[in-house]
Amino acid sequence: MTEEAAMEAKLINRLTQGVNQWSLREDLKTVPQLWDNFFQILTTNNQDQLVDVDLTSTEKATIKSQLVQPNFYRAASMLVGANRQVHIHLKREDSSLPDANLLVLDNTNISGGSSVYEVVHQVQVPKNLALDQDRRFDVSLLINGLPLIHIELKTPQQPYMKAFHQIQKYINEGKFTDIFCFVQMFVVTNGTSTRYISAGQKLNAKFLTSWVDTDNNLVDNYLDFAQQVLSIPTAHKMIADYTVLDSEAHRLILLRPYQIHAIQAIFAASRQGQSGYIWHTTGSGKTLTSYKVARNLLQIPALQKTIFLIDRKDLDMQTTAAFQTYASNDTISVNETNNSYDLAEQLTDGQRNVVVTTRQKLQAIFKHLESDTLAAQQYAQLKNLRLAFIVDECHRAVTPTQKRELDKFFTRQPLWYGFTGTPIFAENARAENGQDARTTEQLYGPVLHTYTIEDAIRDQAVLGFKIENQGSLSTQDESNTSQLDSVYASSEHMHTVVQKVLKLAYRKQGLMNGHRYSAIFTTSSIKQAQKYYRLFKEAIAQGEVPKRVLQVAPDFPRIAITYSISQNEAESQANQDEMKQSLADYNKMFQTNFSMGELAAYNRNVNDRLAHKKRQYQLPGQQLDLVIVVDRLLTGFDAPNLAALYLDRPPLNPQNLIQAFSRTNRIYDRGKTWGQIVTFQYPDTFSKDIDNALKLYSHGGTSTILAPDWSTSRKHYVTARKALDKYLQQPDAGATLLQATVAEQKQFVRAFQDFDKSFTAIQTYDELDHQDQLPPAERVQLDDIDVEQLEALRGTYENVIEQLRTNSEEINESDSPVDDEYELESFHTKEVDERYILALIQAYIPDNQSESIVRVDKKDFDKISEYIDDLAQTNKPLADIIRSLWLRVQQTPQQYTDQQVDQILEQLIDQESQRIMQDFAQRYKVNYESLRYVMANYDPDADVQQQRGMNDLVDKSAFQEFKSAYPQTDLTNLLQWKQQVRQEVGKYYFDKIQPLMQHS
Repeated sequence: MTEEAAMEAKLINRLTQGVNQWSLREDLKTVPQLWDNFFQILTTNNQDQLVDVDLTSTEKATIKSQLVQPNFYRAASMLVGANRQVHIHLKREDSSLPDANLLVLDNTNISGGSSVYEVVHQVQVPKNLALDQDRRFDVSLLINGLPLIHIELKTPQQPYMKAFHQIQKYINEGKFTDIFCFVQMFVVTNGTSTRYISAGQKLNAKFLTSWVDTDNNLVDNYLDFAQQVLSIPTAHKMIADYTVLDSEAHRLILLRPYQIHAIQAIFAASRQGQSGYIWHTTGSGKTLTSYKVARNLLQIPALQKTIFLIDRKDLDMQTTAAFQTYASNDTISVNETNNSYDLAEQLTDGQRNVVVTTRQKLQAIFKHLESDTLAAQQYAQLKNLRLAFIVDECHRAVTPTQKRELDKFFTRQPLWYGFTGTPIFAENARAENGQDARTTEQLYGPVLHTYTIEDAIRDQAVLGFKIENQGSLSTQDESNTSQLDSVYASSEHMHTVVQKVLKLAYRKQGLMNGHRYSAIFTTSSIKQAQKYYRLFKEAIAQGEVPKRVLQVAPDFPRIAITYSISQNEAESQANQDEMKQSLADYNKMFQTNFSMGELAAYNRNVNDRLAHKKRQYQLPGQQLDLVIVVDRLLTGFDAPNLAALYLDRPPLNPQNLIQAFSRTNRIYDRGKTWGQIVTFQYPDTFSKDIDNALKLYSHGGTSTILAPDWSTSRKHYVTARKALDKYLQQPDAGATLLQATVAEQKQFVRAFQDFDKSFTAIQTYDELDHQDQLPPAERVQLDDIDVEQLEALRGTYENVIEQLRTNSEEINESDSPVDDEYELESFHTKEVDERYILALIQAYIPDNQSESIVRVDKKDFDKISEYIDDLAQTNKPLADIIRSLWLRVQQTPQQYTDQQVDQILEQLIDQESQRIMQDFAQRYKVNYESLRYVMANYDPDADVQQQRGMNDLVDKSAFQEFKSAYPQTDLTNLLQWKQQVRQEVGKYYFDKIQPLMQHS
């Protein structure tokens, strides 16, 4: 038994231990056998509906066609069901039998009732494509016969990322289709490190999640993970209770462990009639957690409504939109309240649902109903409601006075559950006001679950911060605020800030390595914000955007200004005129038509473009690069693409400082490694306040929260560069390393990876742009490496990695393992590859639910065509197929409704591969299947005569058929024909087949 097989056996043994756990099914090894098992369970659970008449083959085919979906999201949507039960309607083939309403999955009977739990392993999944091959899946967990959780294992000598990439490879090959389309959770492990991730067509390694227990201790061993997460009932609850469908992004979301622990803690408190609050750091998904709390609390019969309470209209719109996005596929409704009258109707309508509203609307009800004698019955009904309040940003959303008024109104004391990333503690308590609560705990009750920024960074749930001050007044007395404020308000200071922001964007917003992240610029007043808007526009018009920025993004920066409606209404007519001009600029930039009477809609549009979540705003030219704000968007706004925050304002209090910083530290992609923070005022005060705030909200530690300083990062680079110089100084390093021992090759691979990491990291530091101001000992030379020489060494690295992969045992020896799945980052220059183009094309395909087509102009169409032209420079066969697909999508987008572009491309590539091979087989009269085998297993580094299956391909019978078909051929000799066929096989492979196989 291999080591991996032994691990698999131990895992299955752990899963099957205990009462009501998983049952091992050794008899299920193929997809047809899985379907037979599913229908057997379906029949057993629905004897009454089937009136003891077994399903016919036609009926099974009908059920199968209704169940199987084109992707994970659609399959998960179908499995939501109604009232936590999934049914499928069947009209019987025998018309004398009644229609059947078949129960497929029952989430009301977890760990009992009709739920059947089975584990299978080494199930063979057949190939779908000509150049594909059969696969065997490691371990799958079935609930009522449907595989809902899939586990891939590697040995401890291999990185768990190898299992992750293997799953993605299988997805790309179309293996997770048919009955495996229902998988909602992937688990990858090498025994010592275990991660899970929600199923999706394109998995993002950034969202691999480790499990922690209720005390935030890491659970990494795969058997411990299986015990805590994959046992019954937890595994079933992961699918039924802790999965959310995002209808906007069309993706599944699996809650992280701290979110699950928070939900469980609130449930436990609610059973005791106890209120409290959740301290989860900003950026860790509080809105998602609070949605699940609001939704799941409705399972408690005693509660009639859950109210999600917020205190600002902007967040009201944003939170309602987020809740409705999650709820559109759920079994509950989320109601937005237009006004206090509407709110009163919803609260007393007898429906069990989630209501999202502001405290202002709720308080307005009391005044309205109290004075309306005709509404006495509704008033009494409202007072007697049994409610649970969920309060977002609870550190400021409801004041002690407001909460006291709400509690006093209701006859029965409501339950209160607050969510905040920045609680109010004794250190930053509210001002004393009689008996009013001064801290979050005094207002809501005890903290029910804690997950600090330190925990989140450790678990890679959020990013850390890279903070620097670009102010030039550090020698001034910062206690003299009036003098400094006048300096900071001067045109000279503001123009300098604008120039610095435009320069800093190259590194802070990822342009240096081909990314284009967005940013927020905040100042302390609307008047100041409007002046900055004018200054940025003038700087752009006068050509002050650095050339290196424009080379990467010719239209950078796309800017906008936004502030709350109430703030705008309070300003003078002059400021109103300023906003009109800003709207005119915005309308011209994005072909919109917002007026001063539509500021709410304008603000929502700014939110959407900055958030970069909706597919129409992910298209070229539809994004915002910089949004100027006062206070709006600094709290509660979620935009993973946002990477930088520029502050030209005095320091904020601790909770607002962390809130503002946390707009930047959402997990996004590999290029975004830190939340970038730049301040332009009060450097000493900011430094002290930042340290105090981080200590307050991280249990005292800051070392893991902040990026290393320039000196530390420079030392890492110098050390890594020194190790690489050994190879740069060898003129024949490429040839030498390919012939070197495995130990020497591993040493080189590690040295090259260390260099790549440190080179990528150091390029994010702005010290590189003004090294003349640094002491000589703190400077570093980055451009002293010959580019061609480094590229050649990169090629050697790729070849050595591939060579090591051919012997997995040697590459993963426990004494010196190598990460052969490591992806180089410093060489990435946003190459226009097939994945990027397909992501753009996908945006133009309508989905089945909205059947809408994204409106685009000719410029956007032309840009995609240009990308395809660029791809053709390096891979013309693949570019030709994508061009053909793009033309079809433009002509008839409805034809591809709800389809995945990458899967369509796979099919087109397969068709072209088959056409090429059929042409070859016909030309030389060789056996098509033999040719397919040779092409599928072709080794580019081996001699053509040594290719697997080549001898079977060029057998004598094929030659005889060739001679019969072409009697006039010059290839009359068997040896000549064999030689010709072998040469042509190699030519076909390298010129036609390999380019198609190299797609992402």
